[in-house]
Amino acid sequence: MFRNKSDVETPWDSFVRAMNPILHRVSRRYRQQYGRRLEMGAATRVATANGDQVRFPIEVRGSDREFAVATVLITNDLKRFYDEGRIEQIARAAVAAAEEYATTPPAKPGSLVLTYP
Repeated sequence: MFRNKSDVETPWDSFVRAMNPILHRVSRRYRQQYGRRLEMGAATRVATANGDQVRFPIEVRGSDREFAVATVLITNDLKRFYDEGRIEQIARAAVAAAEEYATTPPAKPGSLVLTYP
């Protein structure tokens, strides 16, 4: 059965299609060195005084100890096209945070907050 997507779901799907390949490409060395991978976690919409915002964790996965190394906060409406340079900066910051916690998870997972745009 075909279901029309909402005005929030369609831009989010496009953002995920832009973010995932960049995150995987940027974290390739981390994956090879530690045998773990960085993935986008589940997104949450948060109501604020400035309107709805979306946040999601970037998680280290691939072992018995999975944890968030960063939280990404999308501060304005998602559009059809994305700033791939900014997405790459976010991915690189998440990889740097993951490398700090290569063997043990952080005391407060996801405490590094990165904003888009």
